[in-house]
Amino acid sequence: MQSKSLFTILIVALVLVAGAYALLGERGSVSESDDGGAGQRLYPGLQQRLNDISRIRMERKGMSYQVLRDGEQWQLPDKGGYPVEFEKVKPLLLAIALLEKVEPKTNKPENYARLGVDEPAPDSDSTRIELYADGDAPLVSLIVGNIRRGLIAGGRDGIYARPSGEARAWLLAGELVVPMAPVDWVDSQIVHIKPKSVKRVSITQPDGSSLILEKPFKGAADFAVSNLPEAAVLRSDVELNSLGQTLAGLKMEDLLVRSQAGLPEADAVVSVFETWDGLQVTAYSVEQDGKFFAWFEAGAAALDLNDLGAVRTTEHSVEDLRARLDGWVYQLPHARGEKLRKRLDELLESKGN
Repeated sequence: MQSKSLFTILIVALVLVAGAYALLGERGSVSESDDGGAGQRLYPGLQQRLNDISRIRMERKGMSYQVLRDGEQWQLPDKGGYPVEFEKVKPLLLAIALLEKVEPKTNKPENYARLGVDEPAPDSDSTRIELYADGDAPLVSLIVGNIRRGLIAGGRDGIYARPSGEARAWLLAGELVVPMAPVDWVDSQIVHIKPKSVKRVSITQPDGSSLILEKPFKGAADFAVSNLPEAAVLRSDVELNSLGQTLAGLKMEDLLVRSQAGLPEADAVVSVFETWDGLQVTAYSVEQDGKFFAWFEAGAAALDLNDLGAVRTTEHSVEDLRARLDGWVYQLPHARGEKLRKRLDELLESKGN
């Protein structure tokens, strides 16, 4: 009886051991394909090849664009070769090279959207980043999804991502900032004219009507309308000084090649800003489909002023400013675009009041 009981116990033990090995074998298979590499780099060896990368392809919201290296300069080929700041390229490349696996996540396509790692599409928030050294095969093709700032121990971000063509998504550790649009790669500031340096502003409409603002002397706190019609009264809530500050830290929302923009240039409003030290910046602006676009010229306010080397009203030399502005059209923030196109009659009390 005892031997029979012992035999039964042995059989049960063998079954349990076999089941345990089967379970371990199954887990070992998952670990080998999914858990393997946890704590390791997602792209081992990439850091040593960062200097070889010459092309970055970004895909988001069903659209794609590229960032190319031409010699030592990075640029946007779809934006006429507009220069890209290397300070925005380097951190992205290094961040991708340093991405570290934390743990595997879903391999089921129906769950991708929850982590934001579904294929980039107009209705998706995912971004595909591809890095190329040479040829058509990317060194990296990664779909980046949701990012949880400070999620990982040590203050690193938790990044949900999935290598293109692979089923398994990952939670990664790193510090990744993903540019959302081409303009995120460039110096977004178009021009900066120090507000206190502005002497005169004139805004001329296509019909010839104009608004002219001037300060009576250098150091004066406020602008006045110098072409105010007789008997006309300014509205009490008019802030003239804000119009004189339109070119202070002016930033773009997008940029276009002027020769390809297709804007109705004949309908442009012409806004001229003159400074006390002789700089003149002219903005030509148009409104199209509820968006404001402008192109700029920089020069001398006085015809006899040939030496602009002493101008201190901008962060760039006049020659650098001309080089930056020439050939481009910028989409402006709505509020700044409206200021560039302000009409005199918009500042006056209505006749019925």
